[in-house]
Amino acid sequence: MLKPDQIPAHIGARRASMPINNVTKEGKALKHPAAKAPKIFADTGTIAEIRPLWEAGIINGVTTNPTLMKRAGATSWGMAKEMMQEIVSLMAPHPVSLELTELEADKMIIQAEELASFGDNVVIKVPVGGYEAANPNSDRHTGLKVLHALWQRDIQTNATLIFNTTQALFAAQAGASYVSPFLGRLADYMYKNDQVEMPAGNALYYLEDHKGGKENSRQHNTAYVAASGNRMDAGIRLIHEIAVVFANYDITTEVLAASFRNGVQIPECLLCGADILTIPAPLLMGVADHPLTDDGMKAFIEDSKAFES
Repeated sequence: MLKPDQIPAHIGARRASMPINNVTKEGKALKHPAAKAPKIFADTGTIAEIRPLWEAGIINGVTTNPTLMKRAGATSWGMAKEMMQEIVSLMAPHPVSLELTELEADKMIIQAEELASFGDNVVIKVPVGGYEAANPNSDRHTGLKVLHALWQRDIQTNATLIFNTTQALFAAQAGASYVSPFLGRLADYMYKNDQVEMPAGNALYYLEDHKGGKENSRQHNTAYVAASGNRMDAGIRLIHEIAVVFANYDITTEVLAASFRNGVQIPECLLCGADILTIPAPLLMGVADHPLTDDGMKAFIEDSKAFES
C-alpha cells in the first residue's frame, strides 16, 4: 500500500482548501472537531440501513443505483422514485447520488431534471463512458455531453465508472461535481485477465517496446496504477494518481472512492487523497469493529462488577 511519506504535500493543501463537511450549527458552543473530515457516504438504497448510520453521525451522504434500489425492494421505476425521494428527504441537505436509467442523451437530461427536482441535495450519477458497448450506434461521448449539459443547468453530477485518470480529468472538464473511481473492480479485472507469463498488471498496462507498436501492447492505465505494485492496490494507486493531478491543476471536482472490497481500503483511500468514500452499508456497519476493542469492553464490564452494590 501507499505509505504516508509517499503522498505529495499539495494533496493535503488541496484538502484544506475544500469546503467544510461537518458544519457546526449556529449558536452551538462545542464546535465540530472534524469539520474538514472526508465525507463518508453509504452505498445503499435501503432506508433501514441509512437511518442508523445517519443518526450516529457516521455518514453525510448516500449513493445508490437501480441495482441497489431493486435490492431494497423496488419492483417498478415509480416505486424506486418514491424510495429515492424518501432518502433525499432524510439526508437533506447532504448529497444523495441518484443514477439515471436512460442511455440516450436527450432522455438522460429529461430524467436528470426530474430526479433533481426531488431536492437541492440531489446529485445525478452519469456513467462517463461505455455507451458504444451498450449500443454500437451510440455516441461514445454521450456521458461527457450529458455531464456538461447538466453543469450548464446547475445540476450537480457524479461521473461514475471511472477507471483511469484521463476519464476523471475529462469528467471534471465537462463540469462533474464528483468523479467516482471504482477501486475494487480494477484488481478484479487484473486477477481475471492478466496473462500469467507477463508482469502483473499487464491486462491494463503493457508495452512491448517504447513505440507501443506491438500487437499485445495495452495502455488502459498508466504503469503506476497497473504495474507498480500488488494488483490489490491498483485502485488505491488510481485514486492517488487522480488526486495528484487534481491538486496540480487546482481542480475542485471531488474524488469519490467507490467499489470497496474490505475495511482496510478505507484508511488507504484516506491516505492517498480521496475526498469522499462511498461504502456498502453492510461493510460500513462493521468497519469500526476490532477484536481488541471487544476484549477491552469485556474487561471493563468484568471490572465494573466490583462497584455493584
